[in-house]
Amino acid sequence: MASMITAAGTASGIDFESIITASVNAKRAQLANRVTAPKETASLQLSGIGQLKSALSDFQDSLQALTDDNGFNSRKVTIAQDSSNPAISVTTQDDSVSANYDIGVKQLASTEQVKQTFASDAKFSGGTLSITLPSTTSETGEVQSRSFDVKIEDGMTLAQIRKQINQNDLGVTASIVSTKDGDRLVIDSGISGDEAAFSMQFTPDAGASGDPSYVDSSIFNVNTGLNINTATGEATVDDSQATTGNWSVVQGQDAIITVDGAEVTSSTNEFNDQVSGISITAHRVTFTTTTNDQGQEEVEENTVNVDISQDNDAVTEKMQNFVNSYNTLMDQMDKLYKRNTYTDGENQMDGGSLAGDSMLRSLQNQLQNMMTSFMPSNSSGLDIYSMGIEFDGDGKMSLDTTTFKESLDTNFNSVVNMFSGSQSSTGSDGILVKLDNLVEDYTKTNGMLDKREQALNDEISMYEREEEENEAYLEQYEESLRQRYSKVDTTIANYNNALNYLYAALV
Repeated sequence: MASMITAAGTASGIDFESIITASVNAKRAQLANRVTAPKETASLQLSGIGQLKSALSDFQDSLQALTDDNGFNSRKVTIAQDSSNPAISVTTQDDSVSANYDIGVKQLASTEQVKQTFASDAKFSGGTLSITLPSTTSETGEVQSRSFDVKIEDGMTLAQIRKQINQNDLGVTASIVSTKDGDRLVIDSGISGDEAAFSMQFTPDAGASGDPSYVDSSIFNVNTGLNINTATGEATVDDSQATTGNWSVVQGQDAIITVDGAEVTSSTNEFNDQVSGISITAHRVTFTTTTNDQGQEEVEENTVNVDISQDNDAVTEKMQNFVNSYNTLMDQMDKLYKRNTYTDGENQMDGGSLAGDSMLRSLQNQLQNMMTSFMPSNSSGLDIYSMGIEFDGDGKMSLDTTTFKESLDTNFNSVVNMFSGSQSSTGSDGILVKLDNLVEDYTKTNGMLDKREQALNDEISMYEREEEENEAYLEQYEESLRQRYSKVDTTIANYNNALNYLYAALV
């Protein structure tokens, strides 16, 4: 602090320094009473709001596990097959229903490939090899071409060219198989299905050496059926464009499965949209072909049975998680709301961070009342209590899992509508959706808790500004005291000097 005198009372010998210090401390305490306590209260409330937001977010997670993506529709899949060598795998989608299928795999999807064998010591002439795949279309309808170039230097070996080809991001791969006849190069487009095709076009370097011992790299010119529009860059499949030369072509093919005898195809081994409610992945062929005594081929349509059934255990577990989360939220709210106690009129500050907060109590009451007094809009005659929900004297919720599972077995749709709700033009009327909507009003961006946090932060900032202003005021106050006591110190010192002079004169 800046001051005119830093050791008040030096001249007179009176301890004015202690008087100034005591006066400044008293003034500081007086100012702090108006700022420190309310600032600490605001900071405590801000912490409490953060804890409340976190607790509500956890509660919402348990709600949304049952309301989002048809959460009540938990299904278990049972497949009658050798689990160590599965023919298919099946997963359920949001809209799956209980069903039973006999599924067989007639054919697996394969990618388009070209193959050719070269001498093991072959070297190739230089140039650029352009590899093009079918174009794709973006969400905006823009045609996106897919191609890449491979630089072949004069004298490169097959192994070096293979490495160059494999340095792409489009899924094209090259491999070499050493045989007794030489090295067989296999180039795989990475695209499967009946509509798979790709093209390779070689452009020689200008002024190449023309070494006669080099294999002319134009041998890489091959098109398995790709029609390339040079104006737009669009590359589509057209088998009439195929020019394969001496390359052996392995055409891509669709995967074929049968579902209850009906054939279903996919360009990959995944079937995500063909059978409603489930996704199927084919792993191996189950159909077998044999030749009878008359030399005729006979196909045995081997299938595996797939049973889709309601998974009441999974739904019950989700409901139990909701019950646990509800009780945890109520405990947290009680802890935050707990009022302070007083001893001899003094606040012990032993309550919660939001002690006696009206907004917190209002939200808690709304949640409790919404849960305990909910009346479903259905004609089943069921309510949450008959489905296994119970409340004790302290408002804690519990779930009778046996009763809940029985309700799922006998009244599944009523249970779903009760909790997650039936959809209408006015929204969902399920209790969990209503709870989620209420909580969302508080937790969403710019929601009630965000606004409360902003108000508290503004309040704390105001108190911090007041603290800065108080410190500036205290500096001025101390300086004024020092100036005042400096004059008193000087006056007393002068009086003392005069008295000493008189005393010396009289003596």
